[in-house]
Amino acid sequence: MNNITSAFRGSAGLTKDYYEALVTATMEPYRLVVARAKARKDEITIESAVYTDLGSKLNSLQNSIKALRDGDSSVYKQKIATSGDNSILTASATSSAGNATYDVNVTGLAAAHRVRGDKQGSVTADLGLAAGSFTINGVNISINANASLNDIRDAINSTVKSAIDDETITEEDGFSATIIDRQLVLTANSTGEDFALTVDDDTDGLLESIGLWTGGGVNDFKNVALQSAQNATFTVNNVAISRNSNTGLDDVIDGVTLNLSKQGETTLTVGANNSGVQSAVNTFISRLNDFNTWMASKSGVRENSDGSYTRGVLADDNTLKGLRRQLIQKTFNTWSDAPAGSTYTRLDQLGIELGDSLSISLADSSKLTSALSTNYSEVVSLLEGVMGRVQGLIDPYTEGATTRVDQLKTSAESALKSQDNRIERLEASFSRKEESTRDMIAMQFAQISRYNDQGRYLMSTMFGGFSSYG
Repeated sequence: MNNITSAFRGSAGLTKDYYEALVTATMEPYRLVVARAKARKDEITIESAVYTDLGSKLNSLQNSIKALRDGDSSVYKQKIATSGDNSILTASATSSAGNATYDVNVTGLAAAHRVRGDKQGSVTADLGLAAGSFTINGVNISINANASLNDIRDAINSTVKSAIDDETITEEDGFSATIIDRQLVLTANSTGEDFALTVDDDTDGLLESIGLWTGGGVNDFKNVALQSAQNATFTVNNVAISRNSNTGLDDVIDGVTLNLSKQGETTLTVGANNSGVQSAVNTFISRLNDFNTWMASKSGVRENSDGSYTRGVLADDNTLKGLRRQLIQKTFNTWSDAPAGSTYTRLDQLGIELGDSLSISLADSSKLTSALSTNYSEVVSLLEGVMGRVQGLIDPYTEGATTRVDQLKTSAESALKSQDNRIERLEASFSRKEESTRDMIAMQFAQISRYNDQGRYLMSTMFGGFSSYG
């Protein structure tokens, strides 16, 4: 860069501000080129983000379509088990369950075995017992001499926990000890007759000494059981059933899991998940509306308050604009492949309607509810047929190793990289141009300054010579 200090030496009008103004004015066209290149980069960045959003919207819509097609994730595979009285019985069903109604009568609930010993004078005092051991449910428990009731409780719980941790016994075979009103209470971990408490050995007489066991058979507890070990007993369509547990009963009715809550009679109905179908339809409607609204905002032209117009990022993409239109057409056109004599061939017959701005709604849900109840298979056929057509439009954008959305994003990323390189070149060129421009203007200023100096010299010489004759 030239040193231009001499260019401003007494030169009228040739100030540094004027110099900078000339440089700025000269460089303005080049600056605009760089600015436009950066603006284009911003546009490409926005396009790339829009394509990412496009993929997300279409994938979300695709998932809602798949739920309404006949596949493993289809809502049609689902079954629902409905109890006539949830306070007595609740249930769930898998796709393997058959449609049927069952009469269920719960006559007894499963209970865990619970027994107690005699009341002691203290829970902390020495019970006067010698060291020894006893075995309950296969777990051998050792007791130190002079143990208290608390010590016996702790020894039982600690030993049972170790046996479970060591996998000597299972969690369900275990039991626990508590003290209530100075009485040792034992409770089985699991309900049912198969998990009843048994005294396998009390040779040292420890359990007999605290009044828990009589010294007889394995089930001869001294006191009446606080709670007997009993199975859940119930009938299903008059078939008698007995199980150890009240819940998770998945081996009574194929594909159905029963959970019993109290005694009583009720019904259980297993059938198609009509409410699930309706929910899936609502999800499809919501996601198609979401895509349509989003697409309208990205492909439309909006008038601004100042009278100017703003074009959406996808305003010139006729393919994507056409996709929006085709999705609506495929959704609401008559299903031409419907079997002869079909009651339903269009979605509007199920209460699904197209409103203003291509907005879809389940305007009359009672139509869909009624159709599912009376013509379930026909409704399924129609929904599957329509969803198949819609999915055919979306698949190229969402399925495969390289989708159309992937291609759009790759193209945008490539364009963004090219634009970055172009901006780098333009900025380098701008810097060189600015430097040469400053040099050129500085030289012009210096030349003008010299002309001015020469003019002043000539004037002073000329007029200085006349004054000597005066």
